[in-house]
Amino acid sequence: MLKGKGISIGIGIGNAKLLKKEEVEITDFKVENKENELKYFKKCLEEVIEDTKNVIEKLSGTEADIMNAYLMLLQDENLYKETEKLIKEDGYNSAYATKIGFEGVEKIFKNMDDEYMKERFSDIEDMKKRVINKIANISELDLSNLPENTILVGKDISTSDTAKLNLKNIVGIIIENGSENSHVSIMARTHEIPAIVGVKDILKEINENNRLAINGETGEIYNNPTQEQIDELKNLQKKLMEEKQDLIKYKDKGSITKDGFKVEVYANIGTPKDMIKAMENGAEGIGLFRSEFLYMDSDSMPTEEEQFNAYKNVLENAKGRQVIIRTLDIGGDKNLKYLNLGKEDNPFLGYRAIRICLKEPEIFKIQLRALYKASNYGKLSIMLPMISSINEIRKAKEIIEEVKKELKLEGTKFDNNVKVGIMIEIPSAAIMAEELAKECDFFSIGTNDLIQYTLAVERGNEKISGLYTKFNPAVIKLIKMTIEGAHKSNIFCGMCGEAACDERFIPILIGLGLDEFSMNPTRILSARKMIRKLDKKECEKIVEEILKMNTSEEIKEKLTEYVKKIN
Repeated sequence: MLKGKGISIGIGIGNAKLLKKEEVEITDFKVENKENELKYFKKCLEEVIEDTKNVIEKLSGTEADIMNAYLMLLQDENLYKETEKLIKEDGYNSAYATKIGFEGVEKIFKNMDDEYMKERFSDIEDMKKRVINKIANISELDLSNLPENTILVGKDISTSDTAKLNLKNIVGIIIENGSENSHVSIMARTHEIPAIVGVKDILKEINENNRLAINGETGEIYNNPTQEQIDELKNLQKKLMEEKQDLIKYKDKGSITKDGFKVEVYANIGTPKDMIKAMENGAEGIGLFRSEFLYMDSDSMPTEEEQFNAYKNVLENAKGRQVIIRTLDIGGDKNLKYLNLGKEDNPFLGYRAIRICLKEPEIFKIQLRALYKASNYGKLSIMLPMISSINEIRKAKEIIEEVKKELKLEGTKFDNNVKVGIMIEIPSAAIMAEELAKECDFFSIGTNDLIQYTLAVERGNEKISGLYTKFNPAVIKLIKMTIEGAHKSNIFCGMCGEAACDERFIPILIGLGLDEFSMNPTRILSARKMIRKLDKKECEKIVEEILKMNTSEEIKEKLTEYVKKIN
């Protein structure tokens, strides 16, 4: 049995289709006619753009959105500016110039802190390969007519490959590379196709047309499975289908424990279009709307009007539910060309998020004006990221008051009671939670970064990934301090990190009195089901026991046993 990381739950039984791509040998020779070489590069690039447009015409929904974002990136002149320079000024051949030029852009994306934006690195790599293949006159793979019960197996599956797939015949996906935020992972979860990533040397282990069976939750792969293994997985598949049907009944139920403790289960979203999935899954509100998509998907600073329209759209579609919009969260690792933030040695600890907004208040003001103007269309709350001190909140509030004053003088109507809260993602903020709570209206704990900063572990670093865990006693104590600090000032405390939807961690959060859980829309119903199984008083006793434990292993084992017992 082979093992990887399951990123899309389900059972897949079918035959292997290996995605092996022809590699182009690239050398750094120079050409005599630079002008002709530049024309040839531009012709090949334009053909790739046209091919992409043709693919998009056949798509709809999430796939169309993904490919439109891909196309926008492909058409951005900053992507190929260095390539053109290498041809025009240095005389390099177009294949080599494309390789070097695009790899420079790849590095920028690869070093980004935001996991979603970091994954766009693979899109740039895909574009590079497609342009080079066009230069070398190599045809792209035809994935539009796969046989029934296909399990795709490859080193990676690019965004452009994903868009061409005939999904109805695919029952599973196995990839050597990739992560939870890659486009193929998003696509697999959207279409409920079992998928596994991180399987080393998979193409050496599996042959074309091998019979495969996979478990997209556990990451288990059976190469030429026995009948006994297939029967076992089919029984599990039946059970998963029954559980899925069972979850539907939780869509309109309250998120209330057995002893009457009520919480809110919200959705994390990245674009206005994600609202559809959030509402379909019974989200009681939006706990995190990442506004940076407006900045990352634009060649210039998004205007006040563009931002206003996006925020208005989300608020209207929320139909009276609370929407928490996070203000601009970019930084040295997301060097937007029109901001020219400069390169930093350690962007994780650098010039980013609220630090940029306070240093360049005009950027902040444009966003705040758009937010307050949109506040007439729903229940808006504003969340400030990367807060590390009281001074930062006070300075931000001063700018907010300036914006409100300006809008009043202009005669622009807005909701004067918009709640302003902060993300708790830096240990200093958790330690000072009681004092910070007096300065704002709510907290939202960003566990992804809180864990990273508390444990000094970069979550994307495979060599030390075992150290990155929410079950670490220090992390749990910081969460406890944050919730208690909020409640002492009678403000609510939510959580928008991945820990909020882990069924083993939910009992801790209920026991600590967390008010709001925010997560990927697809996890809402299973989280609500778990919450309704719990007893808050019992969870409080579990927390007491856990706070006496010294290792993450003990804590994880205790919670795993408890969840098994109540399920």
